[in-house]
Amino acid sequence: MVAHRSQRLLKKKEQNYMAIVPAQKQGFGHFYDQYGVAVEGGLRMARPCRAFPSVTTIMGSTKNYGLDNWKREQFALSLLTLPRQKGESDEKFIERVDEDANAKSREAMERGTHIHNLWEGLDSIKLEENQDLDKKRVEMLLQWKSENILSIEKSETVVLNKDYGYAGRFDTLCYLKDGTQTGEKALLDLKTSDPKGKELKPWDSHCLQLSAYRLALGENVSCGNLLFSSTDDLQIKFHKWSEVELEKAKPAFLGLVTYWQWANKFWPHVY
Repeated sequence: MVAHRSQRLLKKKEQNYMAIVPAQKQGFGHFYDQYGVAVEGGLRMARPCRAFPSVTTIMGSTKNYGLDNWKREQFALSLLTLPRQKGESDEKFIERVDEDANAKSREAMERGTHIHNLWEGLDSIKLEENQDLDKKRVEMLLQWKSENILSIEKSETVVLNKDYGYAGRFDTLCYLKDGTQTGEKALLDLKTSDPKGKELKPWDSHCLQLSAYRLALGENVSCGNLLFSSTDDLQIKFHKWSEVELEKAKPAFLGLVTYWQWANKFWPHVY
C-alpha cells in the first residue's frame, strides 16, 4: 500500500516537473517571462517579472572548453597576423590584438546567426544573384533536409521548465527518417564553426544544451546536432547523442541551474 502511494506521488511530481508553457515565437533574449516572451535588459529587468534565465545564460556560468579553445585560437591568429606598429608598446600591441580577435569572434557569431536564418527560412528563402555562397549553403541544407527529415513539428520555439526555473529556445523539433511511416521524433540544433580543413566535431556543451531543451520539452525524444561550416569550405555532418550521454548531461545541467540561481540570488520559480 505504501509502495503504491509512493509511486502515485512520484508520478504526480513527474507530471508537475514536466510542466511547460508553449511560448510565443517572436523575440530573442537571455531571459523569458512566464509566457515565454523575451525580456530585454538582463538580470536587472528579469527580477521584477521573475523571468527565467535561458539555457545558454545558465551554461555561461561554467567553463566551455570548446569555446575557450576557439577564442584562444582567434587571439593566437591575430597575434601572428596583425602587423606591429613602429614604436608601439607591448601593452598597446596586445590591446590591438585582443580587439582584432574580438572583432573576428563577432564576425563568426554573425555568420552563425546568418546561417541559422537560412535554415529557419529554408523552404521559402529568396536569394539575390550575387549570393553564390549562400546558394551553395541553401542547396546543401535542402539536400540534407530532404534526405533526413520526414516532417517538422516546431521550429524556433521557446519552452519553459517552471519546476526548475529556466527557459530554452530550440531550433527544430522534427521527425527523422528511420524507415518507418512515422519517423523518429528528435530535437535538432544547428551549430556552425570553421573546420579549417578538418572534420566537423561536436562539443560536450552541445549535448548539455540539448539535454536541457529536452527536459523542458518534457518528452524523451532523440537529440542531435546538425554541424555546418560557417566558411566557404562547406561541410555538413549530423551527430546524434546517445541516450546515455543525454541522461548523464541532465543532472550536470540541473547542477548548473542550482549554482546560477545561488550565485545570482534569484529563484524565479519560487514564490
